[in-house]
Amino acid sequence: MALEAKAAMTAFIRALPRLYDELNSSHLCTHGASSQALAVGFAMVNGSSEFVSPDRNRRVVGPGAAATVSTEPQPRSLARTLGKLEEIPRRSNVRDTGFDALGIVVVEGRNDGSPFNLVTRSPAPQPGSAYHYDSMVLRVANEYDTTFSTI
Repeated sequence: MALEAKAAMTAFIRALPRLYDELNSSHLCTHGASSQALAVGFAMVNGSSEFVSPDRNRRVVGPGAAATVSTEPQPRSLARTLGKLEEIPRRSNVRDTGFDALGIVVVEGRNDGSPFNLVTRSPAPQPGSAYHYDSMVLRVANEYDTTFSTI
């Protein structure tokens, strides 16, 4: 079993092709090695409209130093990112191409030392959705039991 985990915290639209490609190529590599292997994808997406990027604040030092804060047009960026993640293929049998399970979690966090919060309201995947974290875990457990039932 292989788990590929990615996080999209800011600059979503610019990073969408890379995020998609890295996740998509993960299941291709896993199943290229063995069609029986389980490929699991997990993505965490930040729904906050503000984010303190470590890359943009490398030179900020000392207490009280002003950090550069990136802004995102939310909920538009979040919805577009979730839509692109949902385009990643999922497979229903060993002849198909895609992840055996794919989970998406939405958080809100500025990355400024304040707590990150789990987002449970829409547009975050809702219970019963194929992309909800619980569905991902149940699917992995079911696929594992089915694939390796003779062990």
